[in-house]
Amino acid sequence: MNSLSTKLLFEKFWRWQTTNFAYVAMCAFMLGILLAAALGFVPQLLLPLAAGVGIFLLLSLLLKLPELLYIVFMLLGLLWCGLDLLQMESFAVPDNEAIFFDGKVVEVIEHSENYFDQLAEYESTGYTFIIKGRADNGWGGRLMVIASPVKPQVGDELRLAGIVREFTQTHNFYLAENNYLRNHGIAAAVQPTPDGLHFSKLAGRYSPQAVGQAIRQKVYAALEVLPALQQALVKGMGFGDTTMLTGGQNSVLQQTGIMHIFAVSGLHIVYVVMLAEAILNFIRRRLLLDYKFVTVGTILTVLFFDTVVGFSPSVLRSTIMMLAALLSMLLLQKHSASRALVVSAFLLLLWQPLWIFQPGFILSFMATAAIIYTTDYWRVLVKNQALAVSLAAQFMTMPVAAYFFNTVSIIGAIISLPVVFGSGIVVILSLLAMLLAPFGLALIPLAGAGLLAEWLYKLAELFAGLPQSFLYTMRPDIGVLLLYYSLLLAAYAVLAQFTKNKDTESTQNDKQTDV
Repeated sequence: MNSLSTKLLFEKFWRWQTTNFAYVAMCAFMLGILLAAALGFVPQLLLPLAAGVGIFLLLSLLLKLPELLYIVFMLLGLLWCGLDLLQMESFAVPDNEAIFFDGKVVEVIEHSENYFDQLAEYESTGYTFIIKGRADNGWGGRLMVIASPVKPQVGDELRLAGIVREFTQTHNFYLAENNYLRNHGIAAAVQPTPDGLHFSKLAGRYSPQAVGQAIRQKVYAALEVLPALQQALVKGMGFGDTTMLTGGQNSVLQQTGIMHIFAVSGLHIVYVVMLAEAILNFIRRRLLLDYKFVTVGTILTVLFFDTVVGFSPSVLRSTIMMLAALLSMLLLQKHSASRALVVSAFLLLLWQPLWIFQPGFILSFMATAAIIYTTDYWRVLVKNQALAVSLAAQFMTMPVAAYFFNTVSIIGAIISLPVVFGSGIVVILSLLAMLLAPFGLALIPLAGAGLLAEWLYKLAELFAGLPQSFLYTMRPDIGVLLLYYSLLLAAYAVLAQFTKNKDTESTQNDKQTDV
């Protein structure tokens, strides 16, 4: 009987992986990226891995075993991340020597967000941006330009002459700055020499990035009349910009477990969609338009919001998942949240493999996966849907948050409910401010957003002051993490069995009632 059950389970799994072949292949590719990022990569592995790809691809064709392609995709993930690592580590110019570089500006760091120009050896009035291109010696990749006397726009093409500040071999950068550089695939920092920037082509004034940046600056300018605390909170809740928050304010947010609302993610996108659909539905009913008008308009609104706040990993993950849902509605196709989650992770790591170790990326995906897969189990214990969602996300991410931030919030699940609801209103008011900013009316919704954000912070501050509301912890090791998630998985298995027995009992009672 046991052998038969095992055989049936194996056959069921085999049918499942055949149906979901593309998504399993994506997971295999991401496993390869994880292995390369965790274990490192050396040039000597390039040829064996490439040969392995060819061998397993040939075997899958000759033996008619498509499952062997999972190994191919895992090896491709190793190669993809390995090439990215080698590109960063093969920067050929020694530290403190000059380089000549041609490239395109891919990101401009706002002055208020710029930590790198505060270094003692640089002028604090400079600008910082990221450029992607090629050096005269043939090296290609990303460089961070520090203390530039000129502020470029995203899309500018230029010729750069500067002094290399190779970040992995210098004590000028702190750990957080080194992590930022490595997570963004930046090989080195460069300080331009006098007259070392020569622009060959300027970005279009009305490019999407330029328009988004200009709108954000207009909103920030309107915020300046509000108290500093309200400015910091609205920038954090509405735009994911935490640079104005003080150390004490950051501590309060971490201790109460609500720091996640200060990273633009699925919560923000959901509220943007809610506002867009409410407005567009009103217009549709007035003008008797097709419902596709609402779907297309909502997609454009989400993309507008993303352009203004910037394309961070959590923003891109949430946007891809939401666009998958909206496009499936437009095309009248069935939507799967779990498949959209896999696709969004795959696309993000295809774009930037080293995001796989970025805290925001990890916590964002873990929280979303927990909400998708475990909320129903929490509904067995609590009847309120919002509380079940909060508990699912909190218990899934708690040890990982402790690993990165050394803090465990005891009352996070309780305070998250009012704070998440209130922060949603702040997000909606921030979106209205973005829409009204070109007309000089951004302050109208921002005044209400600032006042509400301050009330929410005061509530968090009150809870953070309660006895045993949070715990400072040491960084848990891999054994502790495995034990925690094993126990959590066992608890979900028990709840699943309880739900199954309850459903079976309910079905039997219904049959007896019918008889």
